[in-house]
Amino acid sequence: MSRTTTCHAAWLALVGEILQGQSRVREFPHVRVAALLRESFDAACCSRNVVDRRWVDHVVGGWPEDYLPAVPALGILPDATTHPLIRWYAATGGSAAQVLSRVPREVAPPGMAGEWSAFARHFGITHQLSLPLWVGHGIEAYVVSRPDDDFDDADLELAELVLPALAVLLAQHRALHGLPEEQHAPGRDLGLTDREFAVLRLLGAGLTAQAIAHRLHTSPRTVHKHLEHLYRKLGVWDRLMAVQRARDAGLLAAPAEPGGRTGATRPPPPVPSLHRGGHRTTAPAPASGPARLHGRQGAVRGEEYVQTLVPGPP
Repeated sequence: MSRTTTCHAAWLALVGEILQGQSRVREFPHVRVAALLRESFDAACCSRNVVDRRWVDHVVGGWPEDYLPAVPALGILPDATTHPLIRWYAATGGSAAQVLSRVPREVAPPGMAGEWSAFARHFGITHQLSLPLWVGHGIEAYVVSRPDDDFDDADLELAELVLPALAVLLAQHRALHGLPEEQHAPGRDLGLTDREFAVLRLLGAGLTAQAIAHRLHTSPRTVHKHLEHLYRKLGVWDRLMAVQRARDAGLLAAPAEPGGRTGATRPPPPVPSLHRGGHRTTAPAPASGPARLHGRQGAVRGEEYVQTLVPGPP
């Protein structure tokens, strides 16, 4: 069995366990995801990075915890505008995985890339592969790093399989975010899985099956299957009765008063848009342009049009 097949099976097992579980934990399983990312890509470390509107690259999580030093090497902080991977996503708006060494020189000139690499080597980081969770109004990504061998085509192909799994897990987490224990406990008593609870919360927010499928990165047919299970467990026959029964049982908050705040579940706001003033990059291309590439095209074909997006160094 190939490494890709083995890793894909491990990701399917993780996703299935989390989606069908009845966990009391409402936090996203970053530690488990990071461990599987490190194993899948034979990486020395995995970090979760968020770039804010000030172009500050926040490492909001790092695994193993003792891999990266607490104090930046050389006593300086890197300029996020010089990180080749950050410049790639800001310039193209692409949502595919990307390898540090494959960022075209038109995006990160050799001198700039060399300066960043010299800085990163003090952290034991030479090669990186980024798996973006959000690109558009900012950047949020898992980044796996190696000190020695670079990432190759097989790693990018595996990343294409991993990214949809991450999207599914993150979508469910957002649907269940902020769920109080007094609502979750009755759901466990009725045998609702976390996936069914996520569908129920979105149903209570007034979303159609099509909209729920889009929000949870699944198909409408799968959503209808979840609804069938929900109706059976709630002892009802349609969505209106399901929502009312769920509210009566304390599974959903009561509807908001006119003009008041709604109890509908919404995803958290996206990462703030990148502040570009005075920095050496350009705005992402429009959504209808070539920057909205998906899959491996975003890591390869981007070189064909990047000249039109990013000017040469000042």
